[in-house]
Amino acid sequence: MHEFLEGLLHIRDVDQIWILLGLIGVDVGLTWLFRKKYYEMADSACSIVMALLYAATIALSAATVLAALYWVHQYAFFEIDWSGSVALILVAYVIIDFLFYWYHRAIHEVRFGWAAHVNHHSSQYFNVGTALRASFVEAWLEPLLFIPAVLIGIDPVMAIALLSINHLYQYWLHTRHIGKLGPIEWVMNTPSHHRVHHGSNLQYCDKNYAGTFIVWDRLFGTFEKEVAEPVFGIRYQLETRNPLKATFHEWVAIGNDLKKARSFREVAGYLFAAPGWAPDGKGETTRALQAEMKREQLATKAAG
Repeated sequence: MHEFLEGLLHIRDVDQIWILLGLIGVDVGLTWLFRKKYYEMADSACSIVMALLYAATIALSAATVLAALYWVHQYAFFEIDWSGSVALILVAYVIIDFLFYWYHRAIHEVRFGWAAHVNHHSSQYFNVGTALRASFVEAWLEPLLFIPAVLIGIDPVMAIALLSINHLYQYWLHTRHIGKLGPIEWVMNTPSHHRVHHGSNLQYCDKNYAGTFIVWDRLFGTFEKEVAEPVFGIRYQLETRNPLKATFHEWVAIGNDLKKARSFREVAGYLFAAPGWAPDGKGETTRALQAEMKREQLATKAAG
């Protein structure tokens, strides 16, 4: 079974290129066939450069990450052979997907994490090529989600392999050519759910964090159904096709805020509070803006 897991490990993000290129080819073909404007050359080139930087970082960090995870694994609370049966492998996958939900939620709702992840949302186009946009910083952050997994005895090789399959599942979600999928929408993450996640519409911001199973969002209050047409990108659109600016613009903004910080509280707030936080309490966090939007909707409904 360990040989099987080692085989799964080869399904890493950097080894999925042919599958991803195939999906992009299908998506581009459908876009051309239906005469849609879902791609732009400069935007796609920006995505490709980001993907290359991410792949290089994954390759450089792999040995260090694996060694660190095996060091943690020696302190595991349980001795379970998670690779001992298909049922246990499936349970391990569900655990990894659950941890991915919370990791994904954290990098949206903690500014330091958002600085690493925002480039994935920076494109105003939504297509399979958008899945290429990944941050080299996340190559170092994402392994943190494995720590609880290895502490319950999941082998690090298995954990990395299962997360890689989780990433592979998410590639096909980045398309506008697939509508809603009926009852599947209740359990699985789908293109409709993921379009919401990439929408900059206020009601869509910080919603649908799921990797494979949308049930996590339904359980923890972050689910939003696709109703209005999503406006793709980020709330304050980044009008650039420069991969360096798309990658580093939020880090620069954090640096500028830290320069004006007057206390440890403000430093911590600028780094670890929600994006949009301000020391005077007058910031524009997503949750505050959504609460205000709901108050206005209720007031309008009551007046009508």
